[in-house]
Amino acid sequence: MSDRSDPKVSVFRPRNDGLEKTLGALEAQIMDVIWTSRDPMCVDEVRAELAKRGKDSAYTTIMTTLSRLYKKGLLARDMQGKAYYYSSRVTRKELSNTVTKQVVDGLLATFAEPAMAYFVEALGDTDPSKLETLAEMIETKRKERKD
Repeated sequence: MSDRSDPKVSVFRPRNDGLEKTLGALEAQIMDVIWTSRDPMCVDEVRAELAKRGKDSAYTTIMTTLSRLYKKGLLARDMQGKAYYYSSRVTRKELSNTVTKQVVDGLLATFAEPAMAYFVEALGDTDPSKLETLAEMIETKRKERKD
């Protein structure tokens, strides 16, 4: 098991879909394979599952990508015999929450006012009922700060 605390997501590609907003295409496919497995998987097992899904990749490509995901803190690995077996350190939801936090923190650090204004505008355009939820969250946070 890795001793890393938070996964590191350094890129956000808003025009991509799903996990590919933050991970490369192969990284996203491998995370999906790992998440759907009940047991830790070695490189050969990940490669075989990807092949079943129509993605053929070289052994070394899968090995390198698994190692990269481990270094990012997304996977844990355990040596069994002569092979590493990988398992997820984070759920899909945890990764989603981490990415959201990192993206919003980055926007607020540099573009706080325009980011907040756009967020409110976008909520109003896409789901006006969410504006009420946002107002309630703001009020709750104000009350917490007073206490």
